[in-house]
Amino acid sequence: MRIPVVLMLLACCWCTFAFADGKDDCWHMFQSGNKELWRFRPQEASVRYYKALDMATALNNDRLTGLALFGIGQAIWYEGRFSQAVDTLHLSLRYLRRSRSKEDIGSALRILSNVYDDQGDYENAFIAVSEALEIYSNRQNDHNAALSLVQVGSLYKSMGDYETAREYYRKAEALDLWVGEYPYRELNHRLGELSALEGNSAQARYYYSKALTGNPNSKVVRMRLGDLLLHEKKYDSAYLYYDSLHREGLSPMDANTLTGCALGLARVYLHRGAYDSAVYMAQEALAFSSSRGARHSKRDAYAVLAEVYEAWNNAPLALLYLRKYTAIKDSVLTESLKRQLFAFRQGLEADRLKAERNRLVAGVLVLFALGILAFVIVSLRHKNEKLRLKQRASELEMRALRAQMNPHFIFNCLSSINHFVLSNETDKASEYLTRFARLIRMVLLNAGKSTITLEEELEMLRLYLNMEQLRFKEAFDYFILFDEGIQSSMIQVPSFILQPFCENAIWHGLLHQERKGQLTLHFSSNKEQLICSIRDNGIGRRKAAEMKATFIEKGASLGNRLSAERLALFNEDSSGTSFVMEDIFNEKGEVAGTQVILTISLKHATDESGNYR
Repeated sequence: MRIPVVLMLLACCWCTFAFADGKDDCWHMFQSGNKELWRFRPQEASVRYYKALDMATALNNDRLTGLALFGIGQAIWYEGRFSQAVDTLHLSLRYLRRSRSKEDIGSALRILSNVYDDQGDYENAFIAVSEALEIYSNRQNDHNAALSLVQVGSLYKSMGDYETAREYYRKAEALDLWVGEYPYRELNHRLGELSALEGNSAQARYYYSKALTGNPNSKVVRMRLGDLLLHEKKYDSAYLYYDSLHREGLSPMDANTLTGCALGLARVYLHRGAYDSAVYMAQEALAFSSSRGARHSKRDAYAVLAEVYEAWNNAPLALLYLRKYTAIKDSVLTESLKRQLFAFRQGLEADRLKAERNRLVAGVLVLFALGILAFVIVSLRHKNEKLRLKQRASELEMRALRAQMNPHFIFNCLSSINHFVLSNETDKASEYLTRFARLIRMVLLNAGKSTITLEEELEMLRLYLNMEQLRFKEAFDYFILFDEGIQSSMIQVPSFILQPFCENAIWHGLLHQERKGQLTLHFSSNKEQLICSIRDNGIGRRKAAEMKATFIEKGASLGNRLSAERLALFNEDSSGTSFVMEDIFNEKGEVAGTQVILTISLKHATDESGNYR
């Protein structure tokens, strides 16, 4: 009886070792395929990947099966068969997700995003790379993390958001990238491409030179240098780049380079007047684009053909290709809008605030929502009442002003906080958020009051002005001055009466000039009135009226009008003398700013018993 037991144990050990050997053989075959792919030999790589797939299937190993399919998908992509590559990579991800290997899943998602990018399907490219970026979010020195950040930046660049693209490139640049390796070269290639689009040729050349480090014969970078020369109208020099690359591009994996060079050569021939050659090269680019499903390249080929036939005086064909260009451009623009919305949503989620700040923002928003709800309830009750006193009407105007002001002000504040976080300016984000929370708290505390003390009003105003200074990087200074004898804690004023006028001065006057702005509030009084002068050294009313008003500026103007009406009700003034706006002139008779003079009835603050403080 002991002999069979021993034989069974030996058989189990043999199966274990055989299984381990099978896994090792499959892994070595997969790595052999990778080496062929790194040598830009996709067909040879495919042979090894398929052998690895057979081994992995026999072993019933999900991870190895997924990796083999991942390699096959990359090889297919290198051969320019985008749709088949997408399907294969999705199949690979099914197996990799079963194995729960996050590293492998992230790599497959990043490559999938690249394939979608080549197809012009930016929305799916965003979905794939965002998931990859979440996997790599805590890996500071991982090359896949850097390449994922570069890919996100490239997608933002494709939809025209250059500022956000550069922010993601900077995040990738902050990682520990080795000079000359692929992530380093890819980052600098994309930075050069972005600089060229922004019109900075010198900076583009600088980045392209860095991108050539470690791979001086890079075809895509040499093609970008040709594009740069073409943009600078150095046609002969551009031709040398395009022609040499076009002659070298023989393998299917050179399809992207061949398409770009063919379009470049077509434009050079168009400039030279060689229309037949220009048509030939544009048609070649169109054939490459159509076979690969690359709609953005197809769109560019149609545009070049329309230009060539127009210059050749062939109106029918020029019109034909112009219509084709317009049709595909319109479809791309429609998807571009979807991509922008998606990118905005992803951008908000990419660099979220820390947990404590999230809770604080959520708390502020809840308080704000409760305040709005209370406002709606009170407003509905007021609408059903017929007889109200003027003081009650003044309170209603005050609440209407808050409803008009707060939505865009809250949105701007949260957008500024998000921008500081995305830019890694955490100190500024924290400082801005603290001031924002204090301001919202004060507004909500004073929501039920028709009047507050001048001291409380100025405390809220200072918070608002400090936030605007931080937001616009100290673009202006402000000063609050008092004549002797004015005690701000003893004077009652309508709640939040000064902020709309200051906002109007900042947005209409101070932000539209190159010099540093200056805003001055001066308080004086006589026996019956408090006089507030709000002066700015901005562009003046006439220039401000000529400039196209933004949404925020319209809100500020409406705030001024409502504030003027509330002030008239507070003063019991029907003559309109409570509010005066006028231009300020310098010694040469030139407009040097704007002054608003507010006349407020002098009413002293009282305590809860009605006694003067």
